[in-house]
Amino acid sequence: MPVVVSLPESEHRNGCPTAPMTSKKTDTQETSKTASLGALHGVRILDLSAVVSGPMAAVVLADQGADVIKIEPPGWGDGIRFLGASRNGLSSIFSMINRNKRSLAINLKHPAGRALVSKLVETADVLLQNFRPGKMEALGLDYESLKTINPNLIYASINGMGEVGPYAEQKVYDYVIQGISGALDAQAEGDQPKIIRSIIYDKVTALTAAQGITAALYARAMGAGGQHIKVSMLDAGVYFNWPDLMWNHSFRGDGVQYSGDLADMYEINTANDGAIVTHQMDIDCSNYSTDELIEIFAHNEIPVARVNSRADVANDPQVKALGILEEIDHPRGGPMVQPRAPVRFGQSISSKKNPSPEVGQHTAEILGELGLSIEEMKALAMEGAIG
Repeated sequence: MPVVVSLPESEHRNGCPTAPMTSKKTDTQETSKTASLGALHGVRILDLSAVVSGPMAAVVLADQGADVIKIEPPGWGDGIRFLGASRNGLSSIFSMINRNKRSLAINLKHPAGRALVSKLVETADVLLQNFRPGKMEALGLDYESLKTINPNLIYASINGMGEVGPYAEQKVYDYVIQGISGALDAQAEGDQPKIIRSIIYDKVTALTAAQGITAALYARAMGAGGQHIKVSMLDAGVYFNWPDLMWNHSFRGDGVQYSGDLADMYEINTANDGAIVTHQMDIDCSNYSTDELIEIFAHNEIPVARVNSRADVANDPQVKALGILEEIDHPRGGPMVQPRAPVRFGQSISSKKNPSPEVGQHTAEILGELGLSIEEMKALAMEGAIG
């Protein structure tokens, strides 16, 4: 039988943070303190997503101060933990897109596990998920079910192809969107389409979803209440491609002046010690060094950049001057380099520098916040509901 718990008084009621009654002086001090904790300090997000699109959306919000609780299966956790370069069992990609989060290991197939998620929803501002359409309904964790618990909940759904149409039920990865959105054709060399060597549509979907969540939070603050927001990778991908890749396909009817692709206006020129990228000029630059070319082009206000190898990016003088990359010491992965959060706030600067968590690292902490005792947690673990 599931363990039934009662929720104690919390700083959140129905997903809305409650402010204490204070004097003006204290309010000012509290505002200053809150600003130093990030623009989204006080927002609680339940991140039920996995792989890239959802977790990366959530890390944008975590980097800005939100309390993001990553809910993942006990044992192995999120499958992205095992993708790509790794050390001591920690993958680089997982570490990057799951930092500043707390991990709660819950078995969503177990009724007691689902009951715990429902309890957490009472104190949550946002629930984020990227299951295929129909999965959350089958679990009883869909928006219609959860809004009865918390009418102010922002429920964000990410999927591959939307909820209707011939491909709606299809499993989707980034390369699928690359194909259907026209990107592979745009990358073609001659008649041969080319894969983009980055999961660009996973990532642009993540950024789109993060912006949608903050917009929904603003709308709620203005009185709109909770709502269900939906983002498909195909929607985000076509929107992302359209301004430039599809400008020859935007007009209907006659009188259109068609144009070559924007990328055709630029070229890579070989220098005697590397290469630069700049406007198309059809000139031989091989007798010059990259430094000489950059100085000449920049002096004449022609946009130019050295073509860095991936290994060179960290040592680029502009990257270093801005402090874009930060060194961290991960408890499992050891010394690492990661980019800082890209949005620079004048006042609301999050000071969180927490490494990505182990599976279930914060299970006891978070369930303790719900009021569960150690004995109740042990019983849930024995049932296979938590890990």
